[in-house]
Amino acid sequence: MISLILTILYLARDTVHRWFTRVSSPIARILVVYFLTLSALAALGSYVISLNVVRDEIIKRGGDMVISSFSTSADHTVYLPSYKEMSDILDADTYILKSLGNVRLENDRNVSAYTYPFNRFQQMLPLMSSTGRPTLVQNPEKSHLPEGPSSVKVQGAREEVLVKNLPEGHPLRRSLPDGIVLIVAPDGIPPSMNANTGGYTTMVVRVRHLTSSQSILRVEQFIRHLQRFEHLVGNVVSVSDLLRRMDIVLDKQMQCRIAFCLGISAIVGILLTALAGMEYRQNEYIYTLMKSFGIHPLLLVGAFIVENIILVGISFVGAIATFMYFQRIIVVEILKLGNYSLSLEQIASEIAIISYTLLGCILVSSIPIIAAAYRQIGRVLK
Repeated sequence: MISLILTILYLARDTVHRWFTRVSSPIARILVVYFLTLSALAALGSYVISLNVVRDEIIKRGGDMVISSFSTSADHTVYLPSYKEMSDILDADTYILKSLGNVRLENDRNVSAYTYPFNRFQQMLPLMSSTGRPTLVQNPEKSHLPEGPSSVKVQGAREEVLVKNLPEGHPLRRSLPDGIVLIVAPDGIPPSMNANTGGYTTMVVRVRHLTSSQSILRVEQFIRHLQRFEHLVGNVVSVSDLLRRMDIVLDKQMQCRIAFCLGISAIVGILLTALAGMEYRQNEYIYTLMKSFGIHPLLLVGAFIVENIILVGISFVGAIATFMYFQRIIVVEILKLGNYSLSLEQIASEIAIISYTLLGCILVSSIPIIAAAYRQIGRVLK
């Protein structure tokens, strides 16, 4: 045990001594790995930033939503899933609105009126007036009515309503065609609207985690099955075709990313293999003597592997730190993508790809060392 510890200490001392006597060798490895890794992070990080910007823009424009409209009749009982059922099945936020026709505002503007199923009462309660009166909910970016009490005309009759702004990020903000609708509680429908309770029903579904077109296609499939089983006639609107085409592009880009990392690994692997082989040959006589004294060749190979891991690790960490520090310049000045930044979590997969390729380079570079370390002692000491 003591001899093993002494051997390891000697190999460590010999490695440090080589670093100081031939400074160019460790510096060359550090700089090459550092700049190649930094270049890879800049390229792959730019890809991730561009992808996130496009995804955010798609979501901002309603790309994470599926809207379905289907006709119903007053004498046709239809099963409409509750909010919890849709949440558990699809991992999505859903809103179901039943058309009640149109109402006229004080400025003679026509607005659609809706009610909702009883099983959606708790979900719709935050949007409704505390007194139970009909509520005009609006997207303040499209409709600019002052919040508070107001009134509407329903077939000539005046109804008191309350105007409320939809919360920021609410799914209905992006699904209201005119930016405003009248929401009426199912137990508070005015008599003038009762004749319209068998109109169209609109289902608004927002996928919580939009990762690919499959997230949207899953919702579409569920709604189509529901329409078929309930004998409903309607349509389903989404951007699944656009997302499907984007998935194809992203798949091709993933192949390019892997090829890019393999190219970098080839350069690093050639460098590490050449330097390791050269340094071993320069000290081969000493290492062979150590083998003749009973030192296992794997210890000699392990010393070179650990040396490369330390140097490559320092370069790798330095490249990551540099990229995270200067990424704002890349995003704002070079890519012109605005105020956007990446976290380590967002580029964790890119960091993993690069680290695996570098680790493979280190292992590949040890192959010549293994071949030399297991040469017969007599051939070296003759």
